[in-house]
Amino acid sequence: MAEDWVRRLKSKNPADRWRAAMRLVDAARSRRAEVLSALADALGDDHPFVRWQAGWALAVARRPEAIGTLHNELVRDSPRRQAAAADALVYARKVNPEPLFQALSSPDSLVRQSAAEALGRLGYRPATSRFITLLADESPWVRRAAARALGHIGDASVVGPLSQRLSDESPLVRRSAAYALGAMRARQAVSALIAALGDPDPQVRRNAAWGLGRIGDPAALPKLRALRSDPGLDGDVAREAEMAIRAIERPAWRRLPGVARNWFARR
Repeated sequence: MAEDWVRRLKSKNPADRWRAAMRLVDAARSRRAEVLSALADALGDDHPFVRWQAGWALAVARRPEAIGTLHNELVRDSPRRQAAAADALVYARKVNPEPLFQALSSPDSLVRQSAAEALGRLGYRPATSRFITLLADESPWVRRAAARALGHIGDASVVGPLSQRLSDESPLVRRSAAYALGAMRARQAVSALIAALGDPDPQVRRNAAWGLGRIGDPAALPKLRALRSDPGLDGDVAREAEMAIRAIERPAWRRLPGVARNWFARR
């Protein structure tokens, strides 16, 4: 059966290739060399869903040979395969972060982005200074990934650099910086987040409101109240501002899980 799925990885139909990669997890656990090789080749597939599924199959197999395959792909000369391997390593239990860290210096922006996202989700603190450097990367996608990574790590030393990204030319970066500062509950960033409530991008305004609600500083109340009539994102900005106001005015509200806050906000 595994041989059949390996053959289907070469199908002209992307859906067949995706399905084949999904079905090869157990075969990857069996350490079969031909399966590992076929999945490694699929990391270079033309379709992003196939690449992701092949990487996921190797990662969740969680065998040293399968994880080693992903590590090996990180140092190949194919940016597409490198990026797919970096994306996949997040799902593995035991990861050597060093190849991912080296990939942050790749000349290819897709590889830098994927490596930053992976290391951020893994909470790899030794990469903090490198992430700060990547906040000035030429690619907005890399800057966005670096901001998100710093939010995952949550080190207080990154509040200043993240706050500066709230004025980035790319709304993608500004959104991630606002979210990261809120996730960190960075009280030092209150002034910058209040200013971000006036951002032309509605998702930045929503993320800034969400972050200010988590921080709980009453200084944000006047600007948050002004957002109650914001029509952005079909009313999501106004709703997030309202929840932030409640969180600031009622500290107990702030301690509720997000799902519970959303439920009560609609009552």
